Amino acid sequence: MSEVGVAEFMRPRLAAALGVAPDLVTDDLELATLGLSSLEIMEIIYDAEDELGIVFPEESLEGATTVGQLIAALEAEARSASAKGAS
Repeated sequence: MSEVGVAEFMRPRLAAALGVAPDLVTDDLELATLGLSSLEIMEIIYDAEDELGIVFPEESLEGATTVGQLIAALEAEARSASAKGAS
């Protein structure tokens, strides 16, 4: 896995897609209010997969309604993938 963490990867890319500063992409920000299509969000996630070397199953992201929940779900998958690779 890359040295870059999930949150460090996702926040700047979500911010760039929104045209705002990364510090405005807070954990409590509702994904539905971002103004990004689900396709745009998935493209950012696919970029994260490429950068971080992890596959994020779509079903692991179901139920994520905020930026924080999305990042937490992605981080959980990253930890799981890391644990599998270490065993």
